[in-house]
Amino acid sequence: MKNLFLLLFLFLSGLVSSHSIAQTPTSVLSEKYFGNISYVSGGIGDEERDEIRVRERDFNLKLLFSERDGSYLGDVDVVMVNAKGVTVLEAKSVGPFLLVQLPGGSYGIKVSANGQVQQGRLSIPAKGKHEGVFRW
Repeated sequence: MKNLFLLLFLFLSGLVSSHSIAQTPTSVLSEKYFGNISYVSGGIGDEERDEIRVRERDFNLKLLFSERDGSYLGDVDVVMVNAKGVTVLEAKSVGPFLLVQLPGGSYGIKVSANGQVQQGRLSIPAKGKHEGVFRW
């Protein structure tokens, strides 16, 4: 009888474990860090774009990179500095979207792709989100 309960327990444990594993969401895009600033880049293909849409609520800056004709653009170098001129982010956006979590404040940004550089300023609100688009 003990063996029967043991077998039943092991069987049910296996079902519960595999069921739990099957429902665990998997992340296609990995979160990265530059110092204490977290970011995610991607958006190549439907699966990555769907994940960007889901994860963007966890970040207060969303950038989109594209060609002038609207085609998405990846492989973009991004450098951001705070109001004191200190670099707070150096990253390569592998896809057309870059999500970043920054403290509220004013930032300078320099983005480069295809040998062309664009610069600007961003203001990140203490609450809420900033979205920006860079086109080449």
